[in-house]
Amino acid sequence: MKCCTVYGDMSADSAADQYPTVNLCNECVDADASAKEDAQIVSIEGDYDPGLGDSCEWCGVEVSDEQI
Repeated sequence: MKCCTVYGDMSADSAADQYPTVNLCNECVDADASAKEDAQIVSIEGDYDPGLGDSCEWCGVEVSDEQI
């Protein structure tokens, strides 16, 4: 799991809505990296942040000790 800033609702007034920070599983991070110019991850902020929830924002997989 990684904590990532991603593209969000670009028409929103708040920068937090335009570029939300979410937890993503390693598989979703890898899939996004292979998307090249269609990638949705702006930056990887670091490791899993429990304050952002306990599942991947995109696919919903629950965090496990192996993914942290």
